[in-house]
Amino acid sequence: MSVMRSRDVHFVGSFPAASTADAMGAMADCAGPLLRTLPTGEVRRYEYYIRPILEDLVAQGALEVAKAGEWRTLRDLPRYRVPQGKTLSGEVMDLGYGREAAEAMPVFAAVRDARDLPELRLQVGMPTDLSLAFIALGVRGVRSQRAAFAAATGREIAAIAQSAGTEVVVQLEATAELVSMALAQPFQRSLDRRLGLGRGIAGLAAAAPEGTRFGVHLCVGSLHNKGVPLRSARPLVDLANSVARQWPAGRTLEYVHAPFAAGGRPPATGERFYAPLADLALPAGTRFHAGFVHDSPTEAQQRKTLQSIENALGRRVDGVACACGLGRRSRPVADALMARAVALAGC
Repeated sequence: MSVMRSRDVHFVGSFPAASTADAMGAMADCAGPLLRTLPTGEVRRYEYYIRPILEDLVAQGALEVAKAGEWRTLRDLPRYRVPQGKTLSGEVMDLGYGREAAEAMPVFAAVRDARDLPELRLQVGMPTDLSLAFIALGVRGVRSQRAAFAAATGREIAAIAQSAGTEVVVQLEATAELVSMALAQPFQRSLDRRLGLGRGIAGLAAAAPEGTRFGVHLCVGSLHNKGVPLRSARPLVDLANSVARQWPAGRTLEYVHAPFAAGGRPPATGERFYAPLADLALPAGTRFHAGFVHDSPTEAQQRKTLQSIENALGRRVDGVACACGLGRRSRPVADALMARAVALAGC
């Protein structure tokens, strides 16, 4: 008689810790045998995520602040511009992902060896070029400068792949894409065709060296633990399917992570919200991680949510997760959410 394996646990990326060693150790201690990838913890950028990347680009002289902002709300974000007389290109932009991976790799190796997890891989998260360009420069800047962000992202991915090979899974984090799809509902498919949202995500993978391993984190945003709520699972299903249809050969799509909660908002209840999951069509071997773990419902209520997700999907999910990273939570809440993910994975 075969024993059914527990679902995986997936941690999206950020973690409230003082160091990479503390973050990775905490995640591995809580869920080690259930993890396939271990994030760096993004301890330098866990609170504001994109902000440190853009501030680095200002320090490098690639961008300058056009309008100050306090990062309190989406309306209060600063706006940037390319300095007069300069041309933005991938060659002059250091996004920092390669440095983060290089610094994390020895820590990761020590954590993996100490806990005897030989199959574990390092997970390095990075926003898509569209997400980064939109937050930095707005709609006009996306039209004129997105190619530079794509080139810079591609250069970082290639460097990581060259130095670490299959030891690393690059997680592409598609915030602008999913938020656009959610806001456009019920016209999200036509928006995807017109703007090439799924094609852009797949294009980052196509530009990477053959053999590079990827995951895709669909994201509804998490500024101050607030995100754009979904009215149904339809936008994320349509975006995931678009990415899958256009995924390039020779690059492994390890998983797709889908958020079913929006920051502080708990996941939806009821079968109707999740019904579109019946149409999810991922490549063979691509795992589906359901981001529904939350602190406000009870564990029993979360078990019912998991059942609703799996009933709509027509099978067990491959992994359970929160909707986004844990970095915007206090450490006690983050620890509790990790423990809840482990409990739900085995239910």
